[in-house]
Amino acid sequence: MNIGFMRNFKNPTTMAKITAMFCQSRGIDLIYLRPRDVNTTNNTVKGKMFVNNTWQAVNKELPIIIDVSAYCFNKKNQEIMEYLRNNTILTFDKKNGVNKERLQRELKKDEHFAHLVIPTREVESFSDIEDFLQQYASIVMKPIGGQRGNGIYILRKEGDTYILGYQKQEKKLSKATLIDHYENHMQNKRYILQKYITSKTMESYPFDCRIHVQKNRKGKWQVARNFIRIGIGQKVISNVNQGGGISDPEPFLKANFGEKWEDIHKRINQLAITLPYKLEEIKKTPIMSIGFDVGIDQEGDLYLFEANGAPTTSPLLAESAMLRTDYYLYLLENETDKDLVNAFMGSTKMNLEKQNKNLMRELEKVKQEKAQYEKRYTAIENSRAWRATAPIRKVGSFLRNTMRSG
Repeated sequence: MNIGFMRNFKNPTTMAKITAMFCQSRGIDLIYLRPRDVNTTNNTVKGKMFVNNTWQAVNKELPIIIDVSAYCFNKKNQEIMEYLRNNTILTFDKKNGVNKERLQRELKKDEHFAHLVIPTREVESFSDIEDFLQQYASIVMKPIGGQRGNGIYILRKEGDTYILGYQKQEKKLSKATLIDHYENHMQNKRYILQKYITSKTMESYPFDCRIHVQKNRKGKWQVARNFIRIGIGQKVISNVNQGGGISDPEPFLKANFGEKWEDIHKRINQLAITLPYKLEEIKKTPIMSIGFDVGIDQEGDLYLFEANGAPTTSPLLAESAMLRTDYYLYLLENETDKDLVNAFMGSTKMNLEKQNKNLMRELEKVKQEKAQYEKRYTAIENSRAWRATAPIRKVGSFLRNTMRSG
């Protein structure tokens, strides 16, 4: 059974390699491919399969399931992705996407998640920024469709001077200069404004908690890993891609929140097993993995910064690959042609049973050979010649040991 692993990169990623190895242990062949590798005329794909520890070029029928990245959904690939929607099972679909603004708006309606909502407003003109700054001492300006922390600014006002922070830098600007910045970098993009949540370490570095969840063998959400991202030397966000670091939650929370750490830790874990289902309810189209970025203020209150449908996997390669493989099996058993899957599972079982029988035969053969050698050795050991040559063997052993030690 073939499963597709679709990304935009020319060469297979480390995640693709590890996932391919997990798949092989389950009797599944993983095909690495890009959108351009799909032939919509004859329902085939060209890609690469991991065979004997190397990637080999292959041509195969369209895989029944494709693990697809959100980044594959762009204008250039629009026709291909629509074809795939109709002809295969995708682990993610960008249709009915939930951007930052919509997510905050939907969560605000739900009493179970309203406490996570950060005061938010969409930017329509520069006056919106001024009005928002009058309500909150510091604000965050972020692009609605942004990824990897790009284009995010923090802004505060001191007298008539505006302090604009971006990545590791802060600049003092006049109102006229800030207007220029808005017109040159923000006006033609969709931006939202949010109250700035002071989520900082004791050393004043920004941080957040990344909650990474994925679907498992039962089709349920499961935590792959929770970890703290620390923006070492940064002014705005805790983005590892821009030079930050990571930590496990427990030691970090103990060091920064004292007696509150355990309660915060429990609430993070609770959020991890409830919030994914809420996002899935809002989105209503396939999604296999989510990265939630959660801020923690000085009081220990949690705030949701954003949700990412294509979270980085570099801090959890093995965990993510294992859960992916489990979810492929779930999809095969529950979302595909039952007869086809039963045939596949039966074939896989027969192959494994055949391999086991071969191994048992080899083991029995080794046991028999071992018994024969032991029988011969016993016969030799009891012979007169063996007893007669005992002194010579002892001298030989002594000489060998003497030569080794010398």
